[in-house]
Amino acid sequence: MLVFISLILVAGICSADSVKVRGTILDSGNVSSIAWDGSNWNALYFALNDVGSNTESLCYENIDPENPAIGVTPDNNIIDKKELIYRTHTYHKKYKLSAKTDANAVSTYSVIPLFSKKYIAVNNDASKMTTLIKEQGGGAEKTLKEGESWDLGNDYSLKLNQLDADAGKAFVILYKDGIELDSDVLDMDGTDDDRAFIVKDDLAGIDDLVYFVTYLENTFKSTSESFAILKYTWLIDKDNVITIKKGDKFGLLKCKDVSENWINMSNDVVITLEMDNTVYFTDDWYFQTSKASKGTNGGYLFYPAMEVIFEMENENVVEFSSSPESDPELVNEAASQAKAAVIEDAAPESSSIGANSANYEPAEEIRSSASIPGFLSMTAIASLVFALFILKCRVD
Repeated sequence: MLVFISLILVAGICSADSVKVRGTILDSGNVSSIAWDGSNWNALYFALNDVGSNTESLCYENIDPENPAIGVTPDNNIIDKKELIYRTHTYHKKYKLSAKTDANAVSTYSVIPLFSKKYIAVNNDASKMTTLIKEQGGGAEKTLKEGESWDLGNDYSLKLNQLDADAGKAFVILYKDGIELDSDVLDMDGTDDDRAFIVKDDLAGIDDLVYFVTYLENTFKSTSESFAILKYTWLIDKDNVITIKKGDKFGLLKCKDVSENWINMSNDVVITLEMDNTVYFTDDWYFQTSKASKGTNGGYLFYPAMEVIFEMENENVVEFSSSPESDPELVNEAASQAKAAVIEDAAPESSSIGANSANYEPAEEIRSSASIPGFLSMTAIASLVFALFILKCRVD
């Protein structure tokens, strides 16, 4: 009798999964310094490959002599006004175009992390920032066919309007919402600046600031079509500049000082760390405390945390069957491909705090109804089906 074993793998991660990202746990009965940065709280922005990127910090500094500092008196759970301090400042990065080629049209730009997110400081000014929409890595390439458009995000697109692959000339057009912003002819036979497409506009009242960069790496053609390879692409949102001013409030924090290089904030109200509870001091950041007397000398444990929301709706269906004439190696290969496809699809492309934010590992917990356990069982299911197939072959 012909026996078939079939398997349908459905990997779906939907709705919203949240991951708690917490900082180092401190003990109010045994602590000399209360401070977190990107090295001990992964919610704070810290790009390991960017020198000087660990610029966000959160600390407690006692300034009220009438109220003993947290740590001096183990059961003290009061953070007086201006004692919880948040700081961030800019750091500089080279455009990939200037780092990887001899182009002189651009050099460096400034990054300003703010509440876990990476922003670009407009004209190197920390008080004016915008989002980075697209940044190709040093080895990344984008191949476009003549006439094809590249969706860059936020309604921006780049069209390879015309291409002479033999002459190494490409006519490119930058659009937003279907409206042409700028265009240029890039020339492979010229200098690196001749091969670069640099677009400028007025941002935040400042004239001629760079907001788009790309570079013609190569051109080639097949028997019927022509192609261009673009690299080092960089794009910021020129139409949505955020301005930070002294006195601006972010939850319980108030901006005290702002300059071209840094932003300083502190709490504008008294914060009480209630035992076995959470207290938010921004829209996303909060302190989590233990029950009373869980720390040293009657103190308590506490740490800062935030919830990262992953909104995903990925589904991958893989079906394969086996019969007595099937090759076990093919079944095993299909199972491996199914597992690989599921893992690839499960990687989130975005979260509520941005694709360019810090690497949130290790996370404390993942909260989801049933999607994660089901996902983790995929390998076991594939292995079980393969084992059943081998057993069937032996019985036959």
